[in-house]
Amino acid sequence: MHDIVNNIGVTQCLMPQTITSSALSTGNIDTQGADIQSVVVLVGNINDTLSGSVRIDLSIQHADDDGMGNPTSFAACDDTDVLNFSGLTSGIFESINASGLKQKRYVIDYIGGLRFVKVIATPVGLTNGGPIAMLGLKANLHQLPAVNS
Repeated sequence: MHDIVNNIGVTQCLMPQTITSSALSTGNIDTQGADIQSVVVLVGNINDTLSGSVRIDLSIQHADDDGMGNPTSFAACDDTDVLNFSGLTSGIFESINASGLKQKRYVIDYIGGLRFVKVIATPVGLTNGGPIAMLGLKANLHQLPAVNS
């Protein structure tokens, strides 16, 4: 089948919600059964004046399988683990620190080879915050069709 619905698995990892003072994440994403795991971060209108000290840091981490199907300790990804971004520091692939960076979507592909991955949105200095959501996309599936119902 040559269509998106059957070839890309889509998971809503973080329901749309307001980010203010607490970090929000995708939770543990199991990449087993796919060659590529993408995470889409949807950022709405952040109701703070964004700057270097008022921002949202988006980071990506990965972990291996503990042998029982659970993640070991998560560690920050680096440039060799991802596509679409470079210059990762402590896993941070984007800092939403200016007006032009809100109301956008950010897509990062994980290719690092460990079984588990998660993306974290960490607020720094936010007072009012704004909406954020995250989707997981699995591609190059080992078994088709994808389950998207």
